[in-house]
Amino acid sequence: MAEMPTVARFLISSTSSPKLTSALQLAERIHLAQVKLSCGAEVFVGCDGSRRPLQGHGHAHIFCECNPGPEQGCRGEVTHVTVYAPTGFAAGEQEVLQGLRDVWGPEQDRISLALQGFGWPEDFAGCCLLLARSRVWVSRTPFIPTRHPKVTRAGGVKRDARGLQIGGPEHELRRLLGLAGFPEPMAVEPVAGMSLGGREALWREFDCRRECGGGRRAAYDRGYGFLIEFPEPVQGPVAVGYASHFGMGLFEAGLP
Repeated sequence: MAEMPTVARFLISSTSSPKLTSALQLAERIHLAQVKLSCGAEVFVGCDGSRRPLQGHGHAHIFCECNPGPEQGCRGEVTHVTVYAPTGFAAGEQEVLQGLRDVWGPEQDRISLALQGFGWPEDFAGCCLLLARSRVWVSRTPFIPTRHPKVTRAGGVKRDARGLQIGGPEHELRRLLGLAGFPEPMAVEPVAGMSLGGREALWREFDCRRECGGGRRAAYDRGYGFLIEFPEPVQGPVAVGYASHFGMGLFEAGLP
């Protein structure tokens, strides 16, 4: 039996495409469309038939991308969407994705989605830095911790063996990367923002709160950015933290 594809990649078109800073809102709308078209398939809902959350992160992630080209992306708008599920898309689920043709965007504009194809991360590595293989990864959307920073009863900072505050942004990033199966990073450095539409966009410009859904809540009201260096190349995507299934905490490949 052939292995099920784990990636579906779409080209986005609209008279007024949303900016990447609104990626979370767009991803939520695509998620709702997938759930409706699939009549509640587990891979899209993220819950089983009894409404219990699925264990692990094998169900669908929705990653919005801004890839500047001659006609798109120059203003920081979303140009592509990648739907990724580590457990793979069965035949019926592929039909659902083939039927996903449009959604209403955050500004109530109709957004068209054209399926470019199915495959695996390696198949799209040449055109999508989210799906590349690299030692170095840089934040593309804000990383939002899911735990609160820890303090002692006296109000002092609780630190780990590295001197990081337990539950702080870098500590949380390292913890979640480990839970996701990535090797211990050699280095983690904060970054203030990312290049978007010919300027530097700061993390506070991004929408960081989901509009609907009953999943885990964010521990912080803001997001953070980091550059991660692993001891060896890892295969993307790299996405961790609050709302990572909706494109937050997403990293793209940097230098090899």
